[in-house]
Amino acid sequence: MITGNIDGIKKLLLERLEALYELNIDNSSIFSYELVSEMNDISRIIKKELCVVINRRGKITDISIGNLNNAEIPYIDGATKRLSGYRVIHTHPSGDSTLSSMDTSALMELKLDAMVAIGVNENIENIKVNIALCDINDNNLSFKELRSLTLSSALHLNLREKISYVEKIITDIKQQDDDIERAILFGNDSEESLEELCGLAEACDVVPVFKVFQKKNKINTAYYAGQGKIEELSYLKQIKNANVVIFDDELSGSQLRNLEETLKCKVIDRTTLILDIFARRAKSKEGMLQVELAMLNHKIPRLRNANANLSRIRGGVGSKGPGEKKLETDRRHIERRIEEIRNELNRASEQRSIQKVKRNKSSISQVAIVGYTNAGKSTLRNKLCEISASNKIDKDGVLEADMLFATLDTTVRAVTLSDNRRIALSDTVGFISKLPHDLVEAFKSTLEEVIDADLLLHTIDASNEEVINQIKSVNSVLEELDALDKNTIVVLNKVDKASEENLNKVREFLKKQKTIEVSAVKEINLSLLLDYIGKEIPVKLMEKQFIIPYTEQKFVSMLHDNSKILHEDHLEEGTKIKALVHEEIYKKCLDFEVLAKS
Repeated sequence: MITGNIDGIKKLLLERLEALYELNIDNSSIFSYELVSEMNDISRIIKKELCVVINRRGKITDISIGNLNNAEIPYIDGATKRLSGYRVIHTHPSGDSTLSSMDTSALMELKLDAMVAIGVNENIENIKVNIALCDINDNNLSFKELRSLTLSSALHLNLREKISYVEKIITDIKQQDDDIERAILFGNDSEESLEELCGLAEACDVVPVFKVFQKKNKINTAYYAGQGKIEELSYLKQIKNANVVIFDDELSGSQLRNLEETLKCKVIDRTTLILDIFARRAKSKEGMLQVELAMLNHKIPRLRNANANLSRIRGGVGSKGPGEKKLETDRRHIERRIEEIRNELNRASEQRSIQKVKRNKSSISQVAIVGYTNAGKSTLRNKLCEISASNKIDKDGVLEADMLFATLDTTVRAVTLSDNRRIALSDTVGFISKLPHDLVEAFKSTLEEVIDADLLLHTIDASNEEVINQIKSVNSVLEELDALDKNTIVVLNKVDKASEENLNKVREFLKKQKTIEVSAVKEINLSLLLDYIGKEIPVKLMEKQFIIPYTEQKFVSMLHDNSKILHEDHLEEGTKIKALVHEEIYKKCLDFEVLAKS
C-alpha cells in the first residue's frame, strides 16, 4: 500500500512503488542500489518526495508520497531506551540532499536508526546523499550528520556497526529526571530582554538549555514566529533534550495551542512566567489574592478563544442551562471567582485607607521605594531602618535576596530623620519590562502606597548595563499608575559595583533629575540620603518650650519620638523641654507650653 498524496499519480508508477515492497535490503547497509535507483527515477518524474521506511530485517514496511517540502513519515514509537529499529530514506526532488531540522528532529524523537536524504539527479551516479545517525553528547541523545556522500560511499557504510555502538551507550545512560524542566528560550525584542527571560525561568526552577534570538520581524499570527524558526526550535528541542519552550513575549491562546501541537511540548510565554514567579513569592493573603486575580484575568480571554467555535446551548431564555459546554462553565466559574477576589481586595483597600487616615492625622509623611526588580530596594529599606535615629523603630526586615521579585507584599516601617521627624517608608513590588497589564491592575490596591506617597525613591541598579532601559520600564509603570510626576529622588544604588563608564551614562541620562549615589550593602551615603529625604518633605518646625508634669510623661515620649530635642532639664514641677516641633505635635502639647522670656 502506498500512503500519502497519491492524487494524480499514474497507475504504472504506483505499481512500481508497490514492487519495492518485494526488495530485501542487506541489514548492514543503509539501502540498496536498486532501491535508490527506483526512488530517484520515480521522484524525478512525479516531482514529489518519496519516503521509504525499512526495518532491521531489511524489509520495507511503508512507502509514502509527500509534497516538495516534506514527505509523510509514518509514526514509530521511540519511547524505549534503545533505537526504534527503523531507518527512513526519502528523496529531495530539488536535488539538494541537505537534511532539514524537521528531519533531524524526527530522527531523535522517533529514535530512528538513520534518517537519509537523497538529492534527486538525472544521472544516478551524480546524486548526493546526507545521512543522520543518532549519537550521544554529554549523556544526552544527539545526532551526527554525514554530508554530501557519493552513492558509492553511502552504499559501503556499515549501518549495523554504528547502531550497535549507539545502543550500547544508550542503555548505560542514566535517564534525566523528567521532573526537571529544561527550556529553549526564544526572543525577538533584544538579547538583553532574552537574558532577563533566562533569569525569570531560573526563578521558576526551570533550567535554560539554549537561547534563540531573532531580530524582530512581522509577527506570525498563527505561530508568532515563522515556519523556519519553528523548525529550528523543534530541532533544538530534540538535540538539547528540552521539554519546554519559552517565548519572550505574550502569546495568544491560538498561538499557544498551535505551538504546542507543532513542537509537541509545553509552551509558555513571558507573562505566564512572571505570573508563576509572583505566585511563588506571594506570602500574605492579599498578595496571593492579587496574583490569583491576575492569573484569572490572563486566563479568561484564552478560554474564550478556545471556546469561540463551540455551540452555545441555552437552558432558558436569557440564561445558560445545565447543557452548556465545559469551557463555558469554566469561564463562568472564573468570572464568579474574579468577582469574589475583587470584593475581598476592596475590603483590604478600605482597611488600608483607614490606616492612611491615621497616618495623615499624625502628620507622618509617606515615602515609597520603587524600582526595577532586583535593584536592591529591600536592602535599601532595611539599611535605612537600621541607621535611623530612633531606637524604637520596628526593625523587622523584609527579604533581601539576589533574585527577581523577592518582595511582593508591600511593607511599611517607621524611619526617623535626623531632625527627629518620622516618616512611613514602604518597600513595593519590583517592576520589570513588559510587566503584564493584568498584574499592574491586580496590584493597584497594593501600589496605592506609591500613588499616595509624598516622595518616591526610584532605586536603580547603577551597575546594570541595561539600567537606562530599566528606568524607562519603571517610568512606564509609574505613568500607568498616574504617579510619574510625583516628587522623586532617583537613588543610584550599587555604585560600589558600577563601572565609571556606566555611572557616567546614568548621570548624563538623569542630569535633569534629583539623584544621589549610594550603596545599600556598603552603607555608602545612606545618612546623606536621609538628609535628602528630609529636605524633600519639609515641615515648618517651631522652637517651643514645655514643662510637662511627671504625671503626664507620655507627652515627653511624644516629643522625643516626633521632635528634635534642643534641651532637656528635670525641675521640681516636671520635665522642661526645648524642642523643634511641627504644628500637629505643638497642638497636642499646647497645655504645657512655657513662653520664652524676652
